[in-house]
Amino acid sequence: MSVPKAAVREVAKVFHFEFWLRYYFIQEAEDGLRLVLTPEQEMQMRRSFPEMWELVERLQEEPLSPQLSQQAVGEYLQLYVEGKKFAPNTVPNVLDSKDFEVEMYLFDTWVELHEDQLMEKIYGFDWWMHVYEKWREGEGAKHMEESLKNQVKQHSSPTVH
Repeated sequence: MSVPKAAVREVAKVFHFEFWLRYYFIQEAEDGLRLVLTPEQEMQMRRSFPEMWELVERLQEEPLSPQLSQQAVGEYLQLYVEGKKFAPNTVPNVLDSKDFEVEMYLFDTWVELHEDQLMEKIYGFDWWMHVYEKWREGEGAKHMEESLKNQVKQHSSPTVH
């Protein structure tokens, strides 16, 4: 099933933003890992990403877990993307799509390849996305994307007996 590229980008951006939050702003607390922002960081984030602020607040409500992250991102997508930015049922179709699977794999690979640089300081989310997109334009990333798409096609092709 083909999904709009803009929808894949929009949904992936929410996942990337949530990952970026966890990458820089997790602190150990008595009840587990928490998303903690200084007042200055909160103000900057509200100003730079007002459309994502509700996601930030949701992630700050309780100790972080894979389930909370998944639930918070899913709720955000349902409230602000599904049926508003794209037609109904687009988000579930994106989440089940091979294009989204490839996008998430590429992003994870980019983070792994640039981890030393990303840990030097807290880089802004806009910077992350700019550098990631530049990396995606490179020959190595394009080759990896094509290879991944071919692998995904092979795994999803019906088996002939």
